[in-house]
Amino acid sequence: VEAITGGKPILNFRYRYENVNEDAFDKEAHASTLRTVVGYRTKAWKGLGFHIEAENVATIGNDLYNNIGHQNLNNGVRDRPVVADPAITDLSQVFFWFERGGSSLQLGREQINVDDQRYIGSVAWRQHYQSFNAFKFTNRSLAWANFLYSYIDKVHRINGATWDADNHLLNARFELGEDGKYGSLTPYAYLLDFKDSGQFGLSTASYGLEYQGKVSIDDHTSMNWEVEYAAQGDYGDNPNEVDASYLLLTVQGKLKLLNVRLGYEVLSGDVRDGRFTTPLATLHKFNGWADKFLVTPVTGLEDLYLALDGKIGPVKWFAIYHDFSANGSVAEADVDFGAEYGDELDFQFLYTAPWKQTFGLKGAIYFADELSTDTEKFWIFTTWKI
Repeated sequence: VEAITGGKPILNFRYRYENVNEDAFDKEAHASTLRTVVGYRTKAWKGLGFHIEAENVATIGNDLYNNIGHQNLNNGVRDRPVVADPAITDLSQVFFWFERGGSSLQLGREQINVDDQRYIGSVAWRQHYQSFNAFKFTNRSLAWANFLYSYIDKVHRINGATWDADNHLLNARFELGEDGKYGSLTPYAYLLDFKDSGQFGLSTASYGLEYQGKVSIDDHTSMNWEVEYAAQGDYGDNPNEVDASYLLLTVQGKLKLLNVRLGYEVLSGDVRDGRFTTPLATLHKFNGWADKFLVTPVTGLEDLYLALDGKIGPVKWFAIYHDFSANGSVAEADVDFGAEYGDELDFQFLYTAPWKQTFGLKGAIYFADELSTDTEKFWIFTTWKI
């Protein structure tokens, strides 16, 4: 009884207005939506607990955007740009959890975020989060190592669709030296096997290794870096041959008033060997907030970017500039190696009030060169939770 009555209620709201002006459409998209989450998480009883959440996304005003909702969730708008926030009510999370001796088990429908969410994420920027019917095991009993294994047999997508799957996620993180003095090493394997014909082409096996390092210069200044490489091949029922790769190089300087990050990310693409894909990622986090690269182009993608962030009084700010180009070539696409896709500038301002409500302004401006069309996106949003 104490475990049940002594648990934690879950209640949060997020209102957002999104405007999209894309040259491919005569009309702009205007999306005014409210996300509401109600739930409860019990305390542990002999290590065992229960978590449940219900989620509602409501449209405030008219549907002046293409919501790309699945089947009956689709609003039928075709003459305006996409804002992927269909109105929906869903039992978004319901799972049992068990913790004992540094190990944790979860079983049920749950949101899973692995590392930086480049492969697996809850897509928390959209109003209806991605979740999974899954079993997840983590172990943190060793001070210098963490281990993760998860099995997923169904994916609940942000548009209300579901994908049947037979997916295995394996991930480990090892601290190098005392207290990670020499950084950390993360090997991983993500085996995605989708069981519906529409997703057969997304079935892949990705094997990778990530190294993160850091050096402190003084109390206010430090530098960290990241190097990651992965190889991806076709897997399961994929009818296509895939021989693709992923590369990430970043270096970041943390100063007293400003953080600076320079990054270079490559997702290979070739008409013969296929393209590197991460269909279960929180893709909005990567390759620009205009969402032009949710699907890797057939000629791959190179993203060279510079990011700055800091704080002005109580306001946190962030800005990033991307230079996008092709990684491979294919005559059928009339794109040559090194061709420029376009550039993008993204920015965000966040303010958290004393009563813990957050207010945000965010924007993305994509300047098209040889891919897609000029696009501007702007968001105004506020969140509050207990």
